[in-house]
Amino acid sequence: MGASLALAVRGHYAHITGVARRAETAHEALARGIVDAATTSLEEGVAGADMVILATPVRTIITQLGDLAGAAKAGAIITDLGSTKSEIVRAMNRLPDSLRAVGSHPMCGKEVTGLDAADADLYRNKTWILTRSTRTDDAALAAVKTLAEHAGAVTLELDPARHDMLVAFASHLPYALAVALVTAADQAGLNDPALWQVTASGFRDTSRVAASDVTMMLDILLTNANAVTGAIRDFQFSLDQLTAMIERKDEAGLRAYLAGAATTRKAHF
Repeated sequence: MGASLALAVRGHYAHITGVARRAETAHEALARGIVDAATTSLEEGVAGADMVILATPVRTIITQLGDLAGAAKAGAIITDLGSTKSEIVRAMNRLPDSLRAVGSHPMCGKEVTGLDAADADLYRNKTWILTRSTRTDDAALAAVKTLAEHAGAVTLELDPARHDMLVAFASHLPYALAVALVTAADQAGLNDPALWQVTASGFRDTSRVAASDVTMMLDILLTNANAVTGAIRDFQFSLDQLTAMIERKDEAGLRAYLAGAATTRKAHF
């Protein structure tokens, strides 16, 4: 996400410094021209920066926000690319008054990670959600909105709780369902390994996000637990309805249920 954003906004900002966990990643990002400078030190990387963008797993973002309290320069704008917002915004609210902070979440990503997955078009035409904190002023919000627009995204402002409820259905539930699908299929495959020979595009498409980075998704599920479990329960109710119609061979009810889902899917995509 971070490398893709750096590629997407190249030319719009005078200087981009990348911070990576591993020295090899920092060197490669610099060699590829993704960034103008690179380091493994957060303190060194943010020194003098006008804007700091945290593109790490959610719980790491929360930790790094605490680190930035004494590292970022006065007046700097702090933002993030985290997939949940309530806990992140609460951490932003604890920042010193001298710093400004805007929660943000681009609704895009890949199930693969690393510099090889970097894509300058990743954000193009995608929704980029902005969430205010008590450290948000109008100028900071406008600056992060401009960042998103430079990347090709379309912004939408939501409060953190509403964001977390909506993305529980739009993003986190699909991941949970994909994981459950792959796990169930794996168990069935133990009895008959030919299952993996007959899976086709439908299974691959439905299960794709199960291959997402585990640390990233673990943080998402744990920091949005209430909304995600609520979404899972709502899904379970729908699945129970579908199961019951299949069990009683309710052709008319099943046809209406399937047609309704098909119509909704086509209307939105």
